[in-house]
Amino acid sequence: MERKERERFIEERLWRKDWRGLAAMAERPGLVIWRLIAMLQSPDRRLALRAVVALGRFAASLRPGEPNVTEAVKGLFWMMNDESGNLCRLAPEAIAEILAARPELRPSFAPLIPQYLLEEPFEAGALWAMLRLARAGHEWKPSDARGLAVSLRCDDPRRRRLAQRLAGKLGPEYHHKVTVVR
Repeated sequence: MERKERERFIEERLWRKDWRGLAAMAERPGLVIWRLIAMLQSPDRRLALRAVVALGRFAASLRPGEPNVTEAVKGLFWMMNDESGNLCRLAPEAIAEILAARPELRPSFAPLIPQYLLEEPFEAGALWAMLRLARAGHEWKPSDARGLAVSLRCDDPRRRRLAQRLAGKLGPEYHHKVTVVR
């Protein structure tokens, strides 16, 4: 399959939510993963959000220890760095979907997410990522909740709602770390 044809095939799978069709391309995981990462930057928000989901679904379909998955997570963290020259606003969400699908990667990468609770423009994405991983069974430490208080007080309603959901999901042992101001 030529590059343009492969790109079209991947995009069609996203629009159809055809995760099995995407998984059928597992013999070339690097090509699929990096194309999905490129789609995170799509001006079409729906396509970009489907790429987030697809990254998790595709990662789940690959064999354990697939190095392209680890490299993708590293690349997504790099895309959250000003020095990358290519900030990816959906990187936290994409990382969370991959880590939800690949729990063996959580110890190495999940602890890096909370630092973005206070990092523009990733605050809401980091909250979403932490909530997604909590729902997937990841246990956050109380120190990971330090940035929640700022989000609970911010003017952005989406960020505030995500912070409230995360605070509720984390439970009462976190409440001494978080002061809710309404």
